[in-house]
Amino acid sequence: FLKAMNSAQQLLWSQRDLLLNWTRDHPAPLLRWLRDSEVLSSAHYLSLLERSPSNAVAQAIETVCVTEESSQKFLQVLREVQDYYCRDLQVWVERHCRNDAVNKPVPAPVNVEEKKPKSTIAKLFKGKSKGFTLTADIKAKEELKPSRNVKLANIRVPISAHKTTLLKRTEQLKCYSEGEGVALNSASHIEICYTDLFVTEDDDLVDSSQHEYFDLASRRARIYVHQACQRIRPCHLLSPQGTSGRPPKRVKVKGIAGIGKSVAVQRLVYEWAIGKNMREFTCIFDLRFRELNLIEAPLSLLELLGERFRYLKAALPDIFTSPSSLLFILDGLDEFKFPLDWNSPDKNIDVGSKVPVSELMVALIKGSLLPEASVILTTRPSTEAPKRFFQRCCVVLGFEEDQVKEYTTKFYKDSKVAEKVYDYILNNDNLFVLSFIPLYCYIICTAMAEFFSSGNQDVADSKSLELNPPRTVSEVYFCYLFTAVKHHALRGSAERSTPRSEVLSLAKQQLTNLGKLAYENLLQKKIMFDRADLENYGVTPADLQSTFLCHILQPLKEETVEMFSFFHLTVQEHLAALYCAINLFSQEDIIQALDLWCFGLRPPSSTAAPLQSTDLNLDKLESLQMFTRFFMGMLRARLAGQLDGLVLSPMEQGDGIPARLGLWFQDQFKGRKLENQTALNLLHCLMEFHMKEATSMVAPEIRKLNLFKMKLSVVDCAAMHYVLQFSPHKLKELNLGYSNIGNRGLNRLGPILHRCESLYLRYNCLDRQAAILESAVLKSNECRVKKLFMCGNNLGPEGVLELWNALEHNTTVEELYLDITGITERGTENIVNCLSKNTSLKTLT
Repeated sequence: FLKAMNSAQQLLWSQRDLLLNWTRDHPAPLLRWLRDSEVLSSAHYLSLLERSPSNAVAQAIETVCVTEESSQKFLQVLREVQDYYCRDLQVWVERHCRNDAVNKPVPAPVNVEEKKPKSTIAKLFKGKSKGFTLTADIKAKEELKPSRNVKLANIRVPISAHKTTLLKRTEQLKCYSEGEGVALNSASHIEICYTDLFVTEDDDLVDSSQHEYFDLASRRARIYVHQACQRIRPCHLLSPQGTSGRPPKRVKVKGIAGIGKSVAVQRLVYEWAIGKNMREFTCIFDLRFRELNLIEAPLSLLELLGERFRYLKAALPDIFTSPSSLLFILDGLDEFKFPLDWNSPDKNIDVGSKVPVSELMVALIKGSLLPEASVILTTRPSTEAPKRFFQRCCVVLGFEEDQVKEYTTKFYKDSKVAEKVYDYILNNDNLFVLSFIPLYCYIICTAMAEFFSSGNQDVADSKSLELNPPRTVSEVYFCYLFTAVKHHALRGSAERSTPRSEVLSLAKQQLTNLGKLAYENLLQKKIMFDRADLENYGVTPADLQSTFLCHILQPLKEETVEMFSFFHLTVQEHLAALYCAINLFSQEDIIQALDLWCFGLRPPSSTAAPLQSTDLNLDKLESLQMFTRFFMGMLRARLAGQLDGLVLSPMEQGDGIPARLGLWFQDQFKGRKLENQTALNLLHCLMEFHMKEATSMVAPEIRKLNLFKMKLSVVDCAAMHYVLQFSPHKLKELNLGYSNIGNRGLNRLGPILHRCESLYLRYNCLDRQAAILESAVLKSNECRVKKLFMCGNNLGPEGVLELWNALEHNTTVEELYLDITGITERGTENIVNCLSKNTSLKTLT
């Protein structure tokens, strides 16, 4: 076999054990560069990432040894990635892959009969004095590289150590399925699991007072249908922009909790560390604001970086001689506890000046410190970082529909299960909208695994849940939580059909403590906790990896930091709602709680624990809207007996609670002038409560619904439809102007549109399909529509023709507004014939 090989093949085959020994501890750089050199196919590369390191390298070497060409490419790749590996490999590369050997003859093939050397050192140097020849093509590429100056040569070793450290820290995506970052049912390497995000320019100054999830839904509604946006991949955040052609130096990336900001940054750092993107930067420093919270004393930038990246400490003075080649990634401004003064005059500070860490960050972001360096800042929308300091502002909008499908496919090993789950998500508006947020998608997939798994044992498991597949947001989160509790409570037990109440009772104390921690801190908008915080609430940090807590709490351990948080804001909100649902014992408690959370009315007196904790910022009531929806869902679960095991006694007059709540919601719609967002939230609360008795009392009182310019999502339309379907009356007015509901939202509202006397659908990104739906409404014998506003929608001539045909049969419409709908001349072909048969229309524009 060896006689049939050429020189590069022979070299690799004879030295494969040594190469394996040197690269098996960290094969990622070698494998990635082999893929990018087309030595490995993408499919083969991803399959190797799922193997053990030794096995992956052995398979790669075996693959490249098939041809001389791929063997030569392997050696060239080895030269590129040598800095990631030990000094012995670098010596080997220098000996066998020397540039000055290009014109020398190829070494003679190794005699297969020759006795193998016994020692690795002998094997390393045996018969290799001439060195391996690089092809002229490879040498030409080498000569194109810029020469390294002396200082770059001095920092080569520490920068290599930095890249290796960053690679090891970023190549695995955290998964909370089984704790310690180990994925439950899919590989966790970032290149296998990472799904691209939808990132676009942020051209919009939004009201940040509303819950960030609702702001996201609004923005998606606008951008998706208009398609008036530029998609930006994370690695292109610092690409040249505009006519200037200059790359931005300061970039802000904002997005809600769980949308994928930190993971996108992780991928960006990974790509730089592996040498494949942003190669214009000599060094990247990634800093997390949650770590910076622990720095109380003033310090300099050099001290901060020297402590955070200790292996770089001696090289920092040389690294800072070229600030334009440095990139700072500052992740999670919203988690920073120190106040930031953006309006203070710039101080004359340098990298050696000792100042408070908050001043250091402001100076770095504003550019008064290291103006030539580049900075990427990530934050939530609710945290202010003035636009004037940034040359590019972006917003992360999460997944698109294709990415949701890709994510579910990667999540499950069984493709049939993945397909079933994706179809279920697609056909459920609540889940569909949530799935665009990556961490919501993870929660949904984890919860759904119980219901769609294949195999007899899994079917038995899903039956033991004693639940149906979730439909509402609350149900998804409860399934997720119960799945986590069940797996840990019954670990090692052969009996998987244990009653739900018994499973919950095993975790009662932990869930109560965790819920109290979540609720009392939610009222104060606190999301980060130290060890003492947890212990004050009876939560033991040591239990994180051994109990279901690994699904709930995220330890944030760095070199000098130990903090904890719920791994998603909504997990904190859901646990807070669960705590309240099991600790409110009477109708009066519930009413007082809703008055407090929805309108800021403090309870006069109560013995219920959740009403003792009323340290609530009344200016931030909007931030409790998702929590109140969760509460209504958990209250329904309690009344249905699904929380048995967590509660000691049934709720007082539990049978009368739906009617009492019906009266409370009725009073809000009758007696209050509700803000648009508040009215919409109450509709959502009723949908999460999902009890006909209550909703049937409320719906008839809603005669007008004005959600003008609210930027609604499909799930908002689902909430409107759920409530209004219970009303026997016509709706005097439904104003959804400028709400960007799109065809999908209008379809969701379809069954109630015929009952609206005045229907405002202006500028809603509707097209011909919407016109077909509206035509069916107008043709209905039950149609009550008198005014129809469709202006500003791209109905086109075909869509308008549908409306003319409908008017031929309609006897209720008096006013029809069709300005700016793309009618064209063709759209007027049958107008006279149709309208001549209509007896009700008075106004047409």
